[in-house]
Amino acid sequence: MEVPVVDVFYAESVDNRVFLYTAKESFGVRMKLYELEEKLRGRSFIRVQKSTLLNLMKIEGIKPALGGRYSAMLKNGEEILISRKYVTDLKNALINPGPKAGGKA
Repeated sequence: MEVPVVDVFYAESVDNRVFLYTAKESFGVRMKLYELEEKLRGRSFIRVQKSTLLNLMKIEGIKPALGGRYSAMLKNGEEILISRKYVTDLKNALINPGPKAGGKA
């Protein structure tokens, strides 16, 4: 099943499987997270944890968390933790946004 990229809030690798999360559903995909990251390069996705890609267009707000990390509140009510390692990348992506999400995953 193809999932429109604009519908994806985030992608997560769990136990060697990758899942795409939309507002109401999740879908397993047959690729590694780094392969999905490469496929989504140039769209509004950014890695925020070793196992998570986040769609910047689905962020409603960001707040500081413990230990230099941040937390992203998504438009569907979920909250995603942003690892310290990826905070600078996130800030740069928000300051200089790339093309909007589009296509299929």
